[in-house]
Amino acid sequence: MPEHTPTAERTRRAILEAGIEVLASNPGAPLAEIAERAGVSRSTFHRYFSDRNTLKKAAGELAVEAWHNAVARARLSEGTGLEAYRRLCTELMDSLPALVWWMTVDGSEEAPEDHSEGEETDRQIAAMLRRGHEDGSIDPQLSIDWISNSVWAMLYAVYFIPIESGDKLGPFEARQQALRTLLKAAAADPSSI
Repeated sequence: MPEHTPTAERTRRAILEAGIEVLASNPGAPLAEIAERAGVSRSTFHRYFSDRNTLKKAAGELAVEAWHNAVARARLSEGTGLEAYRRLCTELMDSLPALVWWMTVDGSEEAPEDHSEGEETDRQIAAMLRRGHEDGSIDPQLSIDWISNSVWAMLYAVYFIPIESGDKLGPFEARQQALRTLLKAAAADPSSI
């Protein structure tokens, strides 16, 4: 692995994101395609990742890091439940290039080793949604599990629908529609969105 300089970190991140993007649509894609998408030579790719499994392991670690960072940036304990939910959805959409790894067949095989941090994050999200039920900003008839899973379904749509629709729906429009859908669906008063 090259030394840890800002340039090396940017190159590593570019390769990782290209790997996630390419492997999400074609799990059997050749490594040369990933290198090309990242804008690096095959030898540069191999300086950072010796093989497909090393890349997949790093992609899983990147997804875990992106997930925890997005939740931390959302400041789940501040404001109404719906305000925190809006921030969480926005942060997750901002982290989508890394999180999409979990939405692929290959990504689902890469589970984090330590589940305790993930369980704590899940508890924080559940507490935020319960607060929304209690403060009247989130529809109490929607379960916490339903709302949480709806977010992942919408993240999937935000990432894959623009790819599949060609020019019909761009990434920005998909993101705007997804956020509006998530908020209107969760809000106790959808007309306030």
